[in-house]
Amino acid sequence: MDFWSRLIGGAATTPKKQSIPNTPQQRLAQFKSTYNALLRIWHNGEGVSTDAFAAENVRICLRRLSELLQVDIRGPTPHLCVAFAATSRLLVIVCRVGSAFNDDAITHEALGICSLLIDSEEEAFLEDPSFSNILPDFVNSVTRAAPAAVDVETENAMLEVLFGIASRIRLQPEILPIWFRPSTPTRREAQDDKIGDNSMGSTRNEDFPLFYLLLQYVPAEGRAGEFARMGLLYLIESAAHSENLERWIVEGDMASFMASGLGALYSQLSRKLILSYLQDEIPTILSLADRNESHSVAGAAETTSAEYQAHLATFLASLVFWQDLLEHCKSSDVKQTLLDHFQFLFLQQLLYPSLLESSDTDGGSSVAVLTYLRHILESIDHPDLTRLILQYLFGIHDASLDLEPSARPTALARRRKSEGLMFRLANGGNNPSPDLFNLADLILGSLESENQQTLAATLRLLSVILRKHHPRALARLLKTRPNTDSDKQRTVDSHESQIDDLLSMAEDIADLHCLEDSYERYLQDTRIHLESHPCSIPLWSIPVMDALRQTGKTRKTDLVMKKHILVAEDPLLCRLLALMENFFLNDVETNLSLTEVFIDLASCGYTRIEGWFLTDPAYNTSSNDAQVQEELTASARQKGENNKLFPRQSLLSGLSLSSREPTWRKKDVSPVFATIDKLVRKAELFRDEILDFRACLLECRVTVGVDEGAGSASMNTIDLRRTLHDIPDISHSGTRNKRQIESISERLRSDRVFGSDSRNSSPRGRQLDHSSNPTLVGRLSHLHISPSRSPSQSSSRAYSPSPLRNQSIASTPPKSNTLTSRPSGALLRTVQIVGRVDKICRDFSSSEASSIRSESVEPDSGGTATRDVTLGHLLTNTIILQEFILELAALIEIRAGMFEEVEFL
Repeated sequence: MDFWSRLIGGAATTPKKQSIPNTPQQRLAQFKSTYNALLRIWHNGEGVSTDAFAAENVRICLRRLSELLQVDIRGPTPHLCVAFAATSRLLVIVCRVGSAFNDDAITHEALGICSLLIDSEEEAFLEDPSFSNILPDFVNSVTRAAPAAVDVETENAMLEVLFGIASRIRLQPEILPIWFRPSTPTRREAQDDKIGDNSMGSTRNEDFPLFYLLLQYVPAEGRAGEFARMGLLYLIESAAHSENLERWIVEGDMASFMASGLGALYSQLSRKLILSYLQDEIPTILSLADRNESHSVAGAAETTSAEYQAHLATFLASLVFWQDLLEHCKSSDVKQTLLDHFQFLFLQQLLYPSLLESSDTDGGSSVAVLTYLRHILESIDHPDLTRLILQYLFGIHDASLDLEPSARPTALARRRKSEGLMFRLANGGNNPSPDLFNLADLILGSLESENQQTLAATLRLLSVILRKHHPRALARLLKTRPNTDSDKQRTVDSHESQIDDLLSMAEDIADLHCLEDSYERYLQDTRIHLESHPCSIPLWSIPVMDALRQTGKTRKTDLVMKKHILVAEDPLLCRLLALMENFFLNDVETNLSLTEVFIDLASCGYTRIEGWFLTDPAYNTSSNDAQVQEELTASARQKGENNKLFPRQSLLSGLSLSSREPTWRKKDVSPVFATIDKLVRKAELFRDEILDFRACLLECRVTVGVDEGAGSASMNTIDLRRTLHDIPDISHSGTRNKRQIESISERLRSDRVFGSDSRNSSPRGRQLDHSSNPTLVGRLSHLHISPSRSPSQSSSRAYSPSPLRNQSIASTPPKSNTLTSRPSGALLRTVQIVGRVDKICRDFSSSEASSIRSESVEPDSGGTATRDVTLGHLLTNTIILQEFILELAALIEIRAGMFEEVEFL
């Protein structure tokens, strides 16, 4: 019957799977029987490797051995099969069999057995010198047999075995000499004498084959690349326990290989770049605004193309691996060798020349370089790597080069190699230096570009530098002066008054009911933003951080941050203010990036915001009067005499004097405040000349997502920026609560014994005159200004004198463009805006004394530029300006409490 079944079926019946014995002795008997069968097949002759029947029998034997080992390892002791595998040197036999047969199935089974026995901790399989010699030959035979494409599963299994060996070497440094056998000292010293020949490092695969096998697969993708990179990290970490390995890595070509590979990946990136969006993925905020469609440029890549994104992801992954190498490396000489090659072969030979050759007129090379540099600085966090990049690109001399070199043999070898590399590169041709043109020059020059894509790319890079690497920017990018004891802190009332001024500006644009909720959200987001700033933690006196600093567990830095003040004549600040002048003409992307730069510039706790952002307290005319000075002197004398007897009276006297209403002369108003004030007055003109301005603005806010619409959550400018930039979201604990957050100015005012407890429900919480109507005029009465009447009260408006209003006829949209249709169709109508083309640095000068917003501040004379824009573009930029003002107010308020910037007495 069995014969007819085989005849009809056309094939033999499948043999039943042999069961696994239950007892260790029975498993050992089967294991020995299978092992002997494998040896008989292997000893049959040279032609056995080409015999398909023999190859199948070998595969079956290897599979049976693997199954028996798995059961034996998982079972209780004694593990007789594992012990027999160690005494019979099974790993050596398996590797030889796998090398002889060019078969993926046999290779996969052999690698599986190797992985099982390497992971076993009972026997010293990795201490066998024969296995350390035969395994590299086995791996090389696999790659030589199929050089074009090794099976993915086989490749993963092969790298998993190599990773397992590297991890055991890391845990058991005593087995390192079995796998690492360096050449004799005589041969090494002979090679050291040839500085010009070995400056790029010598390749000695026979010394440490495992190292080069892992290094070969570092650029690979998938699990194979992950195993290779992690295994190489473990081996480099082991160099801290072996001086021979440390010197071998320093003298070898590993650093050159890594730096050259990184440079090759950077060279694959397009030299020209166009910032673009997919047609169905354009952010809503850009859909309402005017966008300059980028023209196709020969050789330029778009940021949405799959090829560009793949090349960029590969390059950034290699860069992150560099960071991991430095993080795991415990040897200072190996780390410095890596940094030297990173500088000489990547920064000096590729990155800086591309920065130097970039141009704003060749179709996007400046955009490409600025974008790539932004991605580089966003991807890395290691202090040594960021210090090297920014110091070199900014042309800052490295003080560590002046230190006396170490006399250790490894340090001397590293120094000889670095000097040889420098000598080789110096004789290779003309090498430009950052001393003549550095990254700061490129940023300042690009901020004057007329190309909106160049502006957006520059502002994004600038934001990353200020947000993540602010200490490095102080050396060349910003012009600052140290904070001194003569620099006054702002008083409570000065602090509240300037916040009130900002919130009044936001309401002057459009007094909307949603501003309070927006301000509340900014208070929460700003607190998170400041808490996560790298400069904030050292300013806090936290017991846990103090303990970590004492034990040395915090990451050290070579920079010592001190309190400083940004000079108002700073070239970078002047160029940013020049961009702010044409806020309504700028692209939306430019304005979002510009406002982000201002926020990042004012987020550092070491940077005082008085003088350039807020008005300097020293210019407060109310505190400079002779009568006030006499009162302050008398109060100080009284506190000294009566502080013990009358502490409460002394405290209240000083608090009353520090809470006087501040006044400033217009020439002393900070440039940021003055620029924002001029923009707000422009927005007021648009509000009064465009019919249904408020309705259109509300519709635009809902469409963009700033206000809550039907089935949508509200957003702020922080969220809008994330839709344009690849900035990681700041995690919040759930959704934002709708509860009221009492501002610092409200808490301070509520504690004052001479003030009223009644406060308005507006976000700034100022006192209101309840005898008058709660209109904008009533809310601004305490600021001593003359606000114009609401359009509902009068058809004409009394404007305060300003250059903008003197040109109101040119700035006002023509009557033919006045909107009379419904808001839904009005956003596409065209309006005309006149923008100024002023000098970069402006002189905010006048001799009159007033509050900040009493009159507009006239800049230096300059030309004008007229541009027709859609109402949607104008309203979108108006929304960004209004939200930016609220964000600034929240930033001032949170900073005051977090960094103790307000003087109470």
